[in-house]
Amino acid sequence: MKPDKINVSLTLLGILTFIAWITSCTHNANISDLPEICFEGEVLPIFQNSCAISGCHDGQGRGDSHLILNNYADIVAGVTPGNPKSSRIYQAIIAKGGEGQMPPAQPLSLDNRTIIRVWIEQGGQETLCQTAMGAIAASSGTGITRMPPSGSLTACKIRQFEMWVNSGFPNN
Repeated sequence: MKPDKINVSLTLLGILTFIAWITSCTHNANISDLPEICFEGEVLPIFQNSCAISGCHDGQGRGDSHLILNNYADIVAGVTPGNPKSSRIYQAIIAKGGEGQMPPAQPLSLDNRTIIRVWIEQGGQETLCQTAMGAIAASSGTGITRMPPSGSLTACKIRQFEMWVNSGFPNN
C-alpha cells in the first residue's frame, strides 16, 4: 500500500473509532432500587432553605425572578417529571457558574442535588412519606429534625400545648 492510502485509511479508522467512543459514553443510572424520595420531608426543605429565602424565590416579588420555590405547585412547574435534563430548575442547580447558577452565592451540595435529581427521575410527585410511628420522615441531609424526636405527643402533652397557645404563649 502506498503511504497516502495508509494515511487516509488510518485517519478514517481514527475518526470512526472516535465517533464510536463518543456515542458509547452514556450513563443511565438504575434508580429502581433507590427508596422513594419524599417531597415534603426531603425536597421541599432544600428549596425552602436554599432558594425560597428572603429576596430570592420566596414569592415576595423582589429581585429579577418571578419564580417561586416555596411550594409543590410552583416547584413542579419548573420540572419535567422523569427527566432532570429537561427540567429548568435542575439545570439551574447544576450550572457551573454564571448567571444561570442557582443558588448563586453557594451552590447546593452534591447530596442535595442528588436528592432533587432522583426525585425528578422518580416522577416529581408530591410525596409524603410516613415512618412506622406516623411522623413525616426527614432526611438527615436537609437539616430538618422531626419534632418531637419520638414522633408523637401524648394526649396530655397536646392539651398542655393547646392551653399554652390559647393563653397567648406566656413566657415566650
